Amino acid sequence: MRSLFILPFTLIAVACGGGKDTVNFKDSEGNSRSIEVTQDGDKRIVKSTDGIISAEGTQGGKNARFPDYAPQYPGATIQSVVDMDAGGAIKMHVITQMTKDTPNAVMAFYKEKVAASGKSVKEVKSATGPMLMIGASSPLEMDGTVTAMAAPSGGTSVNVSVQERISK
Repeated sequence: MRSLFILPFTLIAVACGGGKDTVNFKDSEGNSRSIEVTQDGDKRIVKSTDGIISAEGTQGGKNARFPDYAPQYPGATIQSVVDMDAGGAIKMHVITQMTKDTPNAVMAFYKEKVAASGKSVKEVKSATGPMLMIGASSPLEMDGTVTAMAAPSGGTSVNVSVQERISK
């Protein structure tokens, strides 16, 4: 599960040209893992070599589905959309946006929207910056997340992630 959170960033950062690449890394528990990234035009497919995790993403705003409680940030441009499946237990829809606003302004906007929807919102610190957990206080039970990270080129990269638990 913990490895699932790196996939949106892998889809954006790896295989910028075309073809297929393999990325080797250690997960948060120190286990060696591998994922395969295939690029075909603006579409990227990521699959863990153990078959547990798969993700498909596109550049631009294709297939972006913002939930009512976390709409598109005003004036932001959609950079990518990623749909992930973690072994059939969890599905995620992650939308990456760019804005000229600060991470603090982005978080204030989303805190207000989520609170107005009646869902719970909890701010936590993550490796990439501030993060809002929506709908629960546990990562395994939440409805989604919003993260905001200062971009090296200026502005803020915003990820809205919607999580769906699949009952078996």
